[in-house]
Amino acid sequence: MKDYKPILQKLLNNQCSPKDFELLKKDFKKLLKRAFKTHFTSYIEKVFAKYYGPDYLEALSQELFVKIVYQKDTLLSLNFIHENYLFAMVVNLIYYHLSSGFRVLEKEVNFEDLFSQKDQEEKELKLEESIPQVFINYLEDQTLLHLSFSLKQSLTKKELETLCWYILKNIYKHKNQTSEKRDAFYKRWERLKPKLKEILVRELLEDTNTYKFFEVIKSEICEKLDLLKSKK
Repeated sequence: MKDYKPILQKLLNNQCSPKDFELLKKDFKKLLKRAFKTHFTSYIEKVFAKYYGPDYLEALSQELFVKIVYQKDTLLSLNFIHENYLFAMVVNLIYYHLSSGFRVLEKEVNFEDLFSQKDQEEKELKLEESIPQVFINYLEDQTLLHLSFSLKQSLTKKELETLCWYILKNIYKHKNQTSEKRDAFYKRWERLKPKLKEILVRELLEDTNTYKFFEVIKSEICEKLDLLKSKK
């Protein structure tokens, strides 16, 4: 049976490659699927899918990574980490949410809190020292993709066009090919800013890489939706 100690040791010591991280996440999803199939009914799995959405396995995998980080000392003290050990963690995670009625889910896995914990035990958790960098990068990428989805859902096409116009012009220094006057766009931008700020405060992780943020907006919204024709 596979020993997960080597890859978890790499993860917890910030030596895990993105490829290994993705393989580990894939294994976690398999364990979650097996847990739902062998320990719970299809109805229970549908409850999680309804609560989390279609990416419920992705969300639960994230939670499992967080729990592994919190159990770092225990895991690293083991000589061998059997698949059944991780499977038990998965089953307990599912039971935990069922027994709590999902009431504490937001508090338990609010990733923003990892950046600003002030409670007793959690206060000792320093992100830059305790959370594997590959996991931080993964969370940031997922957050930014979710942000782009939220923007597309929350803003009108005209507002998205204004957002793209502003980013392309002021960040990427593109010369926008648009028939509208610059002053009109700036007025639209000023009207958009309060709404945009509300979304960013709600969705964006503290200390998010600014370059990544603009790149995701540019690629996932401006380019994919082809909202503005622009040239350098």
